[in-house]
Amino acid sequence: MRSWKLASASEENSPGWKFAEWELRGVPLRLEIGPKDIEKGQVFSARRDTREKAAIPMTELAARVPALLEDIQQNLLARAKAFREEHTSEASNWDEFTAAMEGRPGFVVAAWCGSAECEAAIKAETQATLRNIPLGSPRVQGQCVKCNGTASVRAWFAKAY
Repeated sequence: MRSWKLASASEENSPGWKFAEWELRGVPLRLEIGPKDIEKGQVFSARRDTREKAAIPMTELAARVPALLEDIQQNLLARAKAFREEHTSEASNWDEFTAAMEGRPGFVVAAWCGSAECEAAIKAETQATLRNIPLGSPRVQGQCVKCNGTASVRAWFAKAY
């Protein structure tokens, strides 16, 4: 079990090392309080998502931190959705599917028959694995992207890295 020693309390590491350590752990908002900040009655904040830095009066801290965290969450979600959209393509036949799977393609959405044999053949030929069949997605009519059998769902495929 890993010990989570509070890095900020450690005197052996520089502030830059401490900031990087907590950023790697995924902490979205860093609050810094130094002697000069205490004199000024403020806290210095640094956002992980935009790298924006700002001073927050201590009297406003309780109201501003939750609002900042909500804003960071919304910003990260919007960026993740945009990234997913940019890296998702559709394939209607095997040639399009294999072309889309070249390099680091992201997701490829295609009609699929639901067969384990077909899924294994897709993986063997492209290294792509089935990642998702969205809940509540409508059943499709048409041909499976791989075996040309009757497709039952639109499945999301991707390579593992």
